[in-house]
Amino acid sequence: MIRLTRREKLLAVALVIFVAVWSLFAFVISPAVGRIETLNRLIPEKQNELQQLQAKSKEYILLRDNLGQVREKVASQQSSFELLPFLETLIRQNGLEKKVAAMKQQVLPLETDYYETIVEVKLQNLTLSQLVDFLSSVESSQVLAKPKSLYIKISAAGPDLLDSVVEIHSAKLAHGQFARM
Repeated sequence: MIRLTRREKLLAVALVIFVAVWSLFAFVISPAVGRIETLNRLIPEKQNELQQLQAKSKEYILLRDNLGQVREKVASQQSSFELLPFLETLIRQNGLEKKVAAMKQQVLPLETDYYETIVEVKLQNLTLSQLVDFLSSVESSQVLAKPKSLYIKISAAGPDLLDSVVEIHSAKLAHGQFARM
């Protein structure tokens, strides 16, 4: 058997302690510290994602509720309502009969139970206030009809007059309507 001096024994114990501490650091502490740093970096990112998800969730709930309200309005709308005659009445009420160049109606299916009527109204040689009054009367009406697009240009008849194309949309329950169309 080998006899070790006190100094050699202390050196051997110190070496064993050093290897144990180094192993503990290399295999336990260092990976744990790295994982903690990674998690600390990810926490703000995940909190941001959570806030975005909560905002999207609130937006979804709001849109879902609004869709429910729109469906209720569409369902409560008179089944005899037609967009084209309604717009013709508004045009007469606003004194724009002579300003109408063309009116074109298009019907598109939205879902199995709904369809959308789109009427394109081309107006010529009207003033800005006449156009605003017409659009206001469409917006303020009790029916579910809204302007979706508007194109305006200066009329060739004069710098104070406008030519305009307005698309007005209205949704309606199908109730067998497509069987006729």
